[in-house]
Amino acid sequence: MGFTRVEFLRILPAALHDYPYTQEHDCIQVTVDGKLLTITLGEEQVRRIAMLALPWIPVEFDYSRIGDVPFQTFLRQFDLYYRKGGG
Repeated sequence: MGFTRVEFLRILPAALHDYPYTQEHDCIQVTVDGKLLTITLGEEQVRRIAMLALPWIPVEFDYSRIGDVPFQTFLRQFDLYYRKGGG
């Protein structure tokens, strides 16, 4: 995702406002329909294009315990908070 770690974590409470969650270091445990979804943050990196430096952070979702339909519902809300405008 095209964010620094600080930016990602600043947005997280709003993105998860309907879901109970805990965070320990790079692991975020979210309760969805009474089951756990795990979000794991990788190491912050920078993508360089000529003189432009764009931060990004790998984000992995493990939704194997909750299934596809609840994950898609979760992801629709989550994605709304992490979209960046353009035009």
